[in-house]
Amino acid sequence: MHYHIILTKECNLECTYCGGGSDTEPGEMQYSIPDLKQFILKDENPVLEFYGGEPLLRIRTMQQIMREIPAKYVVQTNGIFLDKIEPEYIRKFHSILVSIDGTKDVTDRNRSGGLYDWILENIKLIRERGFSGDLVARMTVPRGSDIFGNVLHLLSLNNPGFDHVHWQMGFEMFWEDCEPGVETWIKEYNSGITSLVKWWVSGMERTGKVPGIVPFIGITCSLLKGRHERLRCGSGIDFFAIMPDGRISACPVSIDYEFSVIGSIFTDEPSDLCNRACVKEPCTSCDIFTVCGGRCLFVNHARDMLMDNGYEIICSTVRHLVTELKASLPTIRKLIQTGVIDPSVFEYPELNNGCEIIP
Repeated sequence: MHYHIILTKECNLECTYCGGGSDTEPGEMQYSIPDLKQFILKDENPVLEFYGGEPLLRIRTMQQIMREIPAKYVVQTNGIFLDKIEPEYIRKFHSILVSIDGTKDVTDRNRSGGLYDWILENIKLIRERGFSGDLVARMTVPRGSDIFGNVLHLLSLNNPGFDHVHWQMGFEMFWEDCEPGVETWIKEYNSGITSLVKWWVSGMERTGKVPGIVPFIGITCSLLKGRHERLRCGSGIDFFAIMPDGRISACPVSIDYEFSVIGSIFTDEPSDLCNRACVKEPCTSCDIFTVCGGRCLFVNHARDMLMDNGYEIICSTVRHLVTELKASLPTIRKLIQTGVIDPSVFEYPELNNGCEIIP
């Protein structure tokens, strides 16, 4: 199973859509690494993803865990301290997710001035130091973002460049006290998705390669195979967050909410955690539930906190995305049948690396 290890709730940025880590206590690890090891070793195939706050504020602790606990490793970071990780540990990571929101102007405005150049310098450096795993650009998409332009920008980067791009909608725009204008922008976002799907498919036709857009790849794989999916991020199924005090949350974002806290490394076995927190109505009766899986456990349980029609607006983005990808299937199937593209490319990710699939 996959475990987000929250090394600290402290963050060294104040992004416009976030403002730092969770304010709840404790903010730092209260359990020992032997405590964590005793729990993790009960899992036959663990994936540990270092998370925060900003996990690389605690590089020494992270590297000690990597020395002492055998697992596959992932880190989700703002990228500032990637250059501080010793090369022997950089090479151990299966995937590195770096928060970057698109162009230099967009990233620096949303996150911090100068951060865009800092990130690109550091991802080039870790490649030079031997990181050969999956490098993922992890976008946050707040209201007003140009999804088409920003995704294309990140995919166009080369030396350094990213293997895949994934994004999540900025949740704050849907709170009940949010400013007006969200519905208008969602129409622009959906239009951008339409353009992006067309570009994605034409890229396959033109080059014989599948551009690394994570939501498109994951959903298309399910549509091609006719698979019935559960919650795509895996939260509460095979994906959990270990909080600084050792409690276990079904989701790393909703650690402050009672529904999400489902156990403890001190009292529970990994195999006992599954399905203690699950997606519920209205998702389970939806006609695209077997493709979407419920999108987000947190939003599903916290929908009463959203603006009027907020839940429906969010769902409309998923429905639009699925509809556009369904429309592209005949072309994609033809490209597979004629040998232009390899269908195995759609089997992504190899392991749950923190890419939630559904934005």
